[in-house]
Order: sequence, then C-alpha cells, then structure tokens
Amino acid sequence: MALLITEPTLSGIHDLERVLGVCHHFGIPALVCINKYDLNEDNTRQIENYCLKLGVEVAAKIPFDNIVTEAMVKGLSVVEYSDGRVAQEIKSLWHKVTEVLA
Repeated sequence: MALLITEPTLSGIHDLERVLGVCHHFGIPALVCINKYDLNEDNTRQIENYCLKLGVEVAAKIPFDNIVTEAMVKGLSVVEYSDGRVAQEIKSLWHKVTEVLA
C-alpha cells in the first residue's frame, strides 16, 4: 500500500495524479492524506473529487497549524507534543493505515 500525502496546491494535485497513476499501473492500493487542507479548500475539493472518481480513499485531512512547527523546534513528533486537532488527525490516519494493512 502507498500512503500519499499531498497539499492543496496545483503542483500537489499534479504530483498526486502522477503518483496515483504509477500506483494504478503497478496495482498498488493507495490512501491519500491532504495536509494543510484548509489553506485552499477549492483545491481540496478537487483532490477529493479526483480520488472519489478513482475509488481512492482520502483517509485524512490535516489542517494547517503552527503546532507542527513548535513540535519540530522541540524535537518532538506532533503526537508527542500536542493532543490537539492535528495530533488527533494523525492518530486517526495511523489507525486507518494499520486497519487497511491488517
């Protein structure tokens, strides 16, 4: 399985389309996570619609949050540093990945 992390930018969308094409070519199932989804919700909807059309699950949408930078400065992962919304989304994504792989 491939876990593809994208951002709602034009280059992110283009790269996601290419990598999903490679996954499809080699028969590799994929999950998608949209990082900083709330920075451009129109592009996020475009990603979601594209994934829906291909039958690829968007497993998580992680919002932008400065807590990520704070955690990096402290040398910690986000889930070690915080129990906020971003940490909860990351944990939920992890559970989804382990569920798919089981």
